[in-house]
Amino acid sequence: MNKILQSAGYRVTPNAKGRYINGLIRLMGDLPAMDFLRDDYMIRLLSNAQLRKGKAFTYKQLQQLANPQEHIDRFQAQMQTLTAQGMFLRGYGLTCPVCDLEAWYSLSEVGEHVTCQGCRFDFQMPLTLPFAYRPNRLLAEALKSGAMTILLTALWLYQQDNNLTWQTESVVHQGDLTTDIDILAQVNDDLWLIECKDNFKTSDKALDDLLDQLRAGLQIADDIGATQSVFATLYNRDLPDRLTEFLHDNDIRLLTRADLLR
Repeated sequence: MNKILQSAGYRVTPNAKGRYINGLIRLMGDLPAMDFLRDDYMIRLLSNAQLRKGKAFTYKQLQQLANPQEHIDRFQAQMQTLTAQGMFLRGYGLTCPVCDLEAWYSLSEVGEHVTCQGCRFDFQMPLTLPFAYRPNRLLAEALKSGAMTILLTALWLYQQDNNLTWQTESVVHQGDLTTDIDILAQVNDDLWLIECKDNFKTSDKALDDLLDQLRAGLQIADDIGATQSVFATLYNRDLPDRLTEFLHDNDIRLLTRADLLR
């Protein structure tokens, strides 16, 4: 993928989001193992602001956040796998009886007695306490940077071509142009350039910035001979007219939340 861009005169550098995404795929084993993202209740869970900040929740609380409804068994199996793979870390949420500091402690930190992370007082573990699960920091950082739509789009592409070749989050430079490419992929015989947004603001200024980004993508697509330009989003409302008109006028394919989820 880099050679395609370089042959068109672009300098290419990776960015942090791309490393986060590749790290998550490596943690799970491969791209198809990220399939849990395609359930709407998982999007609800992983969109929670407190979870993205690293807050720990009991399993019951996680289930309430996700609200899997008739898919409770499936959700439980998925959380079992995510914990086994290290996406979620198991521990305890404990409150120090001396300084009242509430903190999360991993399994490796606890025994019959626990040392407070604040005042360093040694206190005994409560007799009855449920496990508390917090997201791996890599997962939290990836979610905050907008990785969900990229991963969901990659899964959608994989459904089209099991021999998918792709790369994510390349920053490209040429002259005065510097922009990022969320996904560049070879799907069957077609080269796809894809812009991904979990969500976006709809003010005039925000839409101006988004359209400028899409224009930059069109220029790059033309320079490298990409046959498909795509905009993918989890935005869950009607798209602004300015955006839909731009996509239509420039023959940019739209992948919506309904396309990306199960």
